[in-house]
Amino acid sequence: MPGVRALTRPRFLVAAVLAGVTAGLIGIAMALLLEVFESLFYGVTHGGLLERLAAAPPWRRVLAPAAGGVVAGGVWWWLRTTGGVADVETAVADSSGRAASRMGLARPFVDAVNQVLTVGSGNSVGREGAPRLAAGAVAARLVARLGIGGADGAILIASAAGAGLAAMYNAPLGGAAYAVELVMVTGMRRRGVAVAVPVCVIATLVSWLHSHGRPTFGIASPGPSPATALGLVAVVPVAAALGVGARRLWSWMLRRRVRAARWLPAAIGAAGLVTGLVSLWIPAVVGNGRDAMEVALSAADAQVGAPGPALVMLLGVVALKPVLTGLTLGAGATGGRLAPSLAAGSSAGAALALALQAGGMEASVPVLALAGAGAVLATTQKAPVFGIVFTWELARAGSWTLVALIVVVLAVTALTTPAYFGNLYRVFYKPQTT
Repeated sequence: MPGVRALTRPRFLVAAVLAGVTAGLIGIAMALLLEVFESLFYGVTHGGLLERLAAAPPWRRVLAPAAGGVVAGGVWWWLRTTGGVADVETAVADSSGRAASRMGLARPFVDAVNQVLTVGSGNSVGREGAPRLAAGAVAARLVARLGIGGADGAILIASAAGAGLAAMYNAPLGGAAYAVELVMVTGMRRRGVAVAVPVCVIATLVSWLHSHGRPTFGIASPGPSPATALGLVAVVPVAAALGVGARRLWSWMLRRRVRAARWLPAAIGAAGLVTGLVSLWIPAVVGNGRDAMEVALSAADAQVGAPGPALVMLLGVVALKPVLTGLTLGAGATGGRLAPSLAAGSSAGAALALALQAGGMEASVPVLALAGAGAVLATTQKAPVFGIVFTWELARAGSWTLVALIVVVLAVTALTTPAYFGNLYRVFYKPQTT
């Protein structure tokens, strides 16, 4: 297999190991930096983002995302008026290697730190773009220095980008699926699997210096029940509609995003102000969405008495998280959409479970929340394999939960992207480019 043969070549092997180790260190650095920015903007040095939010005064909750948006907008103003930042996708698509050689290191790292600042101040975008960009830039430098050209170099850059995601979320197979399904282009995916998996595993092992190997979320693994099965059936059309709606909204906002760099501080600051105001009523909308997903997964434990308050919180995230993410992206911010997808989908699944419980049926909140998260993620990214693998690795739940996740994601994919299955053979088995 071409990808395996590439790993046996000394220069490529050295580059792959260095890319994996560096991606792991970048994942650790970005996670620590996120905590620093959260402490700085909310003035609370302990706990997760929602705990910091609860301890902060209302004025700070409103102004933190706005202030972060103004600062981040100023940095992007400078970056975009002085040459911009080369992205990983362009480097991967250019098999000549010229785009990779132009990426550099300083500007991608400044952009990555700025993305983390945006999320740490409470703005509603994903943080996965930061480690992806930084790790991809390091791999591009390695490829150029070691003279690894053509498809091999592009595959290594894509694998490193996935490894940055894997390190940040302790999800090696999810990072590899991201690299193969979302970053690599047609003709390199089959051989790319053999490179992406080991690079992402190396990065994840390095990240254990910080995460200690713990999954992002800790949940119980309940067995199947009729009520949960009914809930999974109900999740399919809900997740399909939510995923398609979010994807179309974000695409629409990105096409109409603020282009004039001088307006970026005001525009992103205004989007942050709206997010801060909404957070006074729906705290879980702030940040990238990881905390909102944690709220969804633990909704059954947090619920006391009637399910009304918990349902209001969850439905608020379902309705407002995609909108606030679209507003932030439309204002000109650079950021991911993975965690916002997970937040909206998990909240929808958990809300369905609570509604069934209110009707006397013991549906599992974690199972429906994970199924909803994976299905919406797969739909917004048009990547069902990534949606399944990455979502499952976040909690590493039991086999029944994995089966439920697979069935729901495939059903939603059949509804929203039926051509995916017809194109699967062509995507992975088209003759390889060189």
